[in-house]
Amino acid sequence: MKFFILSIFGKDRPGIVAGVSEALYRLGLNIEDSSMTRLNGEFTIMLIVSSERNITSENILESLKDVKEKFHLFTLCKEVQKLDQKEHKPTELYRLVVFGSDKPGIVYSVSKLLAQMGINIYDLKTEKRGDLYVMIIQAESQEDVFEELSKKLDDIRESLRVDISLEREEEELL
Repeated sequence: MKFFILSIFGKDRPGIVAGVSEALYRLGLNIEDSSMTRLNGEFTIMLIVSSERNITSENILESLKDVKEKFHLFTLCKEVQKLDQKEHKPTELYRLVVFGSDKPGIVYSVSKLLAQMGINIYDLKTEKRGDLYVMIIQAESQEDVFEELSKKLDDIRESLRVDISLEREEEELL
């Protein structure tokens, strides 16, 4: 089995997902994992696809040629190894929600702390509504650092004057 990661983006408009998924289906690819969203009027797609056929990244990009031209998309593709879920089993899952007045350094300050503590971010979303900035982080750790993290987030709360909530997450079913 071969696995590929695709990154596709362009101006948001109806039909992009249908066009991309049709091209991948016609090549016999299975969509294993995906994230698709609109960011400031641009639509972005990230996919992990798989195939039992002997195909290459170039084959995949060629299969997307028509939809790429129709929607003026940018595409990238790379072969990757399938992650063994048994080897990558964090013991702790956390959810952080940060909100407050928008200012430079919010993402940097929180992500730097998480990195220093050996906490891996596996999903991060931000949104700006007027002057309000919201960031939602899902993170994982090999050990329980909830209390220590909570205390260290207090410094960020004070220095950036933002609200931060931290909670443990249950392991997702998927």
